[in-house]
Amino acid sequence: LFRDRPCCLFVYQVLHQFVRHESEVASSFVLERSLNRVQLLGRVGQDPVLRQAEGKNPVTIFSLATNEMWRSGESEEYQMGDISQKTTWHRISVFRPGLRDVAYQYVKKGSRIYVEGKIDYGEYMDKNNVRRQATTIIAGKNLQNRSISDYLLIFFLSSVVISMIS
Repeated sequence: LFRDRPCCLFVYQVLHQFVRHESEVASSFVLERSLNRVQLLGRVGQDPVLRQAEGKNPVTIFSLATNEMWRSGESEEYQMGDISQKTTWHRISVFRPGLRDVAYQYVKKGSRIYVEGKIDYGEYMDKNNVRRQATTIIAGKNLQNRSISDYLLIFFLSSVVISMIS
């Protein structure tokens, strides 16, 4: 078939990695890959707290607000109309030992931070012994607490380095 053609072999190999299929041997199969990644940029709603349940690893927890803004109205002009805003709150949990400690020490209420991680859905029992659902963002390797001027400086320096290389 097309696998015998050199130009199509690479495409076949790449697609083969992402598709779950049964092989000729019934008991062995390739698992499909999936992605659970979240990127958030917003403001911290409360100072982080460090919690540790008995027999479990400690975790730093804080809330993060992200805002979505849009113009509403019937006007033909994009400039006209009322500005509407929706704020969404996210619960951030940091388990990684180094990152957890840095987040607890340096992240403060009102800080503008960037979080990269994965979304997790779980359950817990509240004070009244009622089962509750919880959605949490588990912070991964990337948690940045920078100001706008820091981002501009990084952009400027990376532009200078790229110019020097070119």
